[in-house]
Amino acid sequence: MFTLAHLSDIHLSPMPRARRRELLSKRVIGYVNWHRGRKYVHRREILDLLTRDIVEQKPDHIAVTGDLVNLGLPEEFLRAAEWLHHLGPPSRVTAIPGNHDAYVRLHPEAGTRHWRPYMQANAAGELLFPTPPACFPFVRRFGDVALVALSSAIPTMPFIAAGEIGTAQRQFLATALDRLKQAGLFRVVLIHHPPLRDQAGWHRGLRDAVAFTKILKQHGAELVLHGHNHLQTVHELPTATGPAIVVGVPSASEAVEGHIPAARYNEYSIARDGGGWRLEMVGRSVAAAPEHVWESERRVLRER
Repeated sequence: MFTLAHLSDIHLSPMPRARRRELLSKRVIGYVNWHRGRKYVHRREILDLLTRDIVEQKPDHIAVTGDLVNLGLPEEFLRAAEWLHHLGPPSRVTAIPGNHDAYVRLHPEAGTRHWRPYMQANAAGELLFPTPPACFPFVRRFGDVALVALSSAIPTMPFIAAGEIGTAQRQFLATALDRLKQAGLFRVVLIHHPPLRDQAGWHRGLRDAVAFTKILKQHGAELVLHGHNHLQTVHELPTATGPAIVVGVPSASEAVEGHIPAARYNEYSIARDGGGWRLEMVGRSVAAAPEHVWESERRVLRER
């Protein structure tokens, strides 16, 4: 059995001090929104509780599906790299970017380069599917389980939080899914934006959701994990190789009074079951008054 923990939408706080020249962009709107309200919602003590709980649970691997930062300030990427290091080494943690990690156009040297060890294939994955020059998708293999990591993070205009996979990634994804199926592996697709067309409006959804869903239907996947909506959702998508379970997870730092649970991560147990697979999900949550993390849900998502 393989255990995979999934958390998303970290929105790491506190926000570092921004220089005036760094706010001469879309960041100025986000900076105002952060100080007017978002900093009271995304709380570091909530995130630290969940982070500590994940470490104590000792899953085989951890997937982080984006929005580690808030405004894309260079200092934020350094702090997020420190948080990833605390979560675990690159061999046990996989990360992908979200729309806040591409908040503005930023040279990689000042941005996600600091997370590069967490955003690249391992040797077993590279052997099955060599990473294309654009770095996504990349594949990590752990025994019978393969993670296929995508990037839907693109810079957008103010008040727009949409994402896009793009033609090249979709073509490579189709090839990767086929090769992993031929190898008899359980395929987990990681993406930040919700992948189904009706899961988000045009201003914050996946622009090529229809084309992306078509790839999934034609080539199959066993599990698709995403964030972005800050909600716990489960959908089942019929594909040529059986149902793909599509799961969204709430923000790992969000604390809203009266909203229970306020933050959550999911842990998946994946095991072969005869000629198929058994997939169980356990949700672990924390409320706005942080005292402890508890098991908020246990659910079998797939049996063969």
